[in-house]
Amino acid sequence: MTGLGLDAGGSATRWALCDAAGAPLAAGEVPAISGLLFNAAERARLRTAAEALHAALVGLPVPSAVVAGITGLSAGTPEADAVCATVAAALGLPAEAVHVREDTWIAYHAVFARGEGHMVYAGTGSVGLHVRPDGTAVRVGGRGMLIDDGGSAFWIGRAALALVWRRRDAEPGWTGPLARALDEAIGGAGWDAVRTYVYGGGRTGVAMLARAVAVADDADARTILAAAGTELARLAHALVARVGPRPVALIGRAAALHPLILQSMRAAAPALHIERRDPDAALAAARLALAYRPTA
Repeated sequence: MTGLGLDAGGSATRWALCDAAGAPLAAGEVPAISGLLFNAAERARLRTAAEALHAALVGLPVPSAVVAGITGLSAGTPEADAVCATVAAALGLPAEAVHVREDTWIAYHAVFARGEGHMVYAGTGSVGLHVRPDGTAVRVGGRGMLIDDGGSAFWIGRAALALVWRRRDAEPGWTGPLARALDEAIGGAGWDAVRTYVYGGGRTGVAMLARAVAVADDADARTILAAAGTELARLAHALVARVGPRPVALIGRAAALHPLILQSMRAAAPALHIERRDPDAALAAARLALAYRPTA
């Protein structure tokens, strides 16, 4: 028996294959899969990723079961069923061999036993999660870019764009380390270039600008990064208010952009024990897949 795990975020889908003992056999990345499968473009992206996954697994043992963690997607929804059907068809598996859970639920199991701690995730979006011993979850934040996602890569990128362009409204042509880093990442300094990048690339494009903020590392960039840490501390405090004190794990690619994010998070929550963790959520999902018996 083998298990296949998918960790699908806003920028890429990481996959891992493990054997019956949970030992990793192979791993890689395919294009991003979004849980927001409400339009034809996102459904096309799902098919593209599923086809790329099939190609990546050629020559490897056929998975007995698949567990997929998808950003913004809950088990049992029509969108989850669509993911199961599409991935199963691409891999030649029965639909019941593919199981969807929220990506953060899977990531939690990579850093804590159930009930043991609080997890704060900062990637393209942000969310706080505690999984009780019975498997039910307490979730805070994670309401998407139009409502919140405080402290996420998207939030950082948007804050940087707002700062630079408000300055340029008052002082045309204004520049500085942060502005230059954004211009380089976008591929131009004019509004036409920014408009094309932002409204053509959408959520993922804006989130990618968080890297430029970390690279700039000037006073403006550091103010934004520190504020991101404060936002993430707010999620940790919300979990403590709901569940009680527990150790806190900060995970996600955005959390690793700059040391100031963790430093400011700790400063905003001095009573909490907060550690930066880098779990392999795809491997955790593959191991969770082993709980499902092979389908004849």
